[in-house]
Amino acid sequence: MAVVYILWLREVKRYLRSRPQVIASLGQPLLYLVVLGFGLGPVFEQAGRGSYLQFVAPGVIGMGILFTSIFSGFGLLWDRQFGFLKETLVAPVPRLQIMVGRTLGGATITMIQGTIVLTVCHVAL
Repeated sequence: MAVVYILWLREVKRYLRSRPQVIASLGQPLLYLVVLGFGLGPVFEQAGRGSYLQFVAPGVIGMGILFTSIFSGFGLLWDRQFGFLKETLVAPVPRLQIMVGRTLGGATITMIQGTIVLTVCHVAL
């Protein structure tokens, strides 16, 4: 179980220590919210009822979660290129625990980003 925790902690620390990655991963959903939500909001209100920001927010949150999950998979390829994956697989631990630790780390990062975007949407509404 310690292997799962260590790999989870590695993923979370690597994400939190990379400020440009945090800003870039939150920049795209916020850009869509600002451009689509506030930019097309008046047009949407004239055509129908409701707020366009309320309409587009769930899609933007889902898109942010999906892209973060994809980039977590790219992180596995990055680790393979630099040899960390080989060192991990040679260790005397079950490969299932390695997979679970990396998966939980990626899922935690995805949930952090989704929660931040959800909070921003809630504040903007």
